[in-house]
Formats: sequence, C-alpha cells, structure tokens
Amino acid sequence: MITKAVQLSVPEIGACEVLGPEDVDAAYAGIAPRPRDNTRFRELEELTRILETRSVYPVFQPILAFGTGEILAYEGLIRGPETSSMHTPTKLFDAATRAGFLTELNMLCARKVVRQFAKLDMKRQLFLNITPQTVLEVKDDVQRITRFIRDCGLDIAQVTIELTENQLITDRSIFRDALMLFRGAGFRVALDDLGEGFSSLRLWSDLQPDFVKIDMHFVQGVSEDSVKFHFLKSLQHIAEGCGSSLIAEGVETAADFCILRDLGIHNAQGFLIGRATKEPLVVISDQVSGLMGSGSAPLFAKGTASRS
Repeated sequence: MITKAVQLSVPEIGACEVLGPEDVDAAYAGIAPRPRDNTRFRELEELTRILETRSVYPVFQPILAFGTGEILAYEGLIRGPETSSMHTPTKLFDAATRAGFLTELNMLCARKVVRQFAKLDMKRQLFLNITPQTVLEVKDDVQRITRFIRDCGLDIAQVTIELTENQLITDRSIFRDALMLFRGAGFRVALDDLGEGFSSLRLWSDLQPDFVKIDMHFVQGVSEDSVKFHFLKSLQHIAEGCGSSLIAEGVETAADFCILRDLGIHNAQGFLIGRATKEPLVVISDQVSGLMGSGSAPLFAKGTASRS
C-alpha cells in the first residue's frame, strides 16, 4: 500500500523503481525526490573495470644530468585507457582516492612501469611514483616487492621511489621509519615538487632524500624573475650541504635551461628535454646538446633580470 501511494503521489517515479526512505518521506510531504546523480557510480564502475582488466600503460620522461649532458633517469608515468574519461593520471588517481583504491591503483601502476622499463633495457635510473599512503600500507611487503623487481631484471639500486605530492604526511616519524625499510633494501628516494603540497624544508631535513624535485612554479620563467633565481640559488646551496641532487621540473625554454645550468642545478626535466612517451628518448636533441655546450652567460649576470 505504501509503494502504491507513493507512486500515485509522485507520478514521475516509475512503477519498477526502488525508493529509499528519503524518497518515501518526500513523497508523503508532497515534495518530489531529488534527482539521483549517477556520476560517482559511473566513475566507480569505470575505475573498477580499469583495475580488473589492468588496462593502464606506462610512459617515460627523461631526466637530464647537466654534469654529463646525458640522460640520468626516466620517470615512469601512467596513462589510463585512451578511450576512457580516466586517461589522464590526474583523473585516474583522483577517482581512486575517492573510491578508496589508491594503494591498489598505485601498486598496479608500479608493476606495469617496472615490467616495461625492464623490458626496454634502458640501463638508467627509474623514478617510480609512490604515494606516502602506499609506502605505509606496503611497508611489510618490502622483501616481496624487491624480489618482484629483481625477477623483472632490474637492480634495486636502479629504482628511486619518488614520493608524490598529493597527500599530507601527518606523522613524520612513522612515515620515516616505513621509508627506511625501503632504503635499507637499496631503494633511493626522491622528494617531488619542493615548494608545493606537503613538501617543506623540514621534510627535506627529516627524510634526507637522494633527489629533490623543484616545483615548476619556481623553474618556469626563472630567466626573467630575480626572486625565483635567488630561491633556486638558495636551494642549490642547501642541496650541496646535505648531499641531495636537485632536479628542476618543467623546463621548457632555452633561457630557463641556461640559467639552471649556470646555477649548478644538477638535473633538469621538462618538455625541452623530452616528453613522456611509450618509447623513451635515448639521445638528447641537437638543441639541448647545443645548449649544454653554449658559453652564453646567464641573464642575471648582465643585470637585466627583474621581478615579474
């Protein structure tokens, strides 16, 4: 009788639709129930399909070492299915975070990246993006993880755990202890995007990473901004004192490249060096090679830079 009464009171509801308590209450009150938003359900359905079919694939972006003029490493990045709304990593990982599947997705991507990198036989460092949450949740599986990497044909010393920037580390001591299990197994550690998200000088001091990536905000336009120039100069001084190697992210112009080179920044990553591709760049371009040998003085040496 209740179902029938509801259907008569709210004629737009189909006879076969299942009503929740809120719908029933709204119907008796003479209020039409709120339209249901299926966006989140479709997102979860798509994410589940991707996880079950493992339909993600890796791409690799080169990292240049200024000291040698050669490719130091590759960052292993991930893409969802090309026809999916979750093709971009941001949408894919945001959906996994909302659904509570972040660690499952993170480990799937890590396995895909490691297998493909080993198959390509690049003989370089591999930067493997791992969230702080994942580090904490898989810390007891370090031996199994190292065995998987070795079975794929990589040396553990080739792999750098790059701590991604999307989570706050609430207990630094617990996280540091978990990370030490990976370092003890031979992994190197990189801190991503210094100056953005959870990163800070304190975290740099606490974790003592092998590599520190500088957020692109402080890199792009450094050739025209004295504040960014002095910020990077200070970071380079700190890096020299604590044994970390800096990586400037988002390098896209020759002018910024030359400033970074002459500042003594160790490494560079960005579109000027090479984009992320399925088949990694093996040799740097003639343009970048020419910039490496260029004797041009940095703009700041001429006193032409100003705060933008």
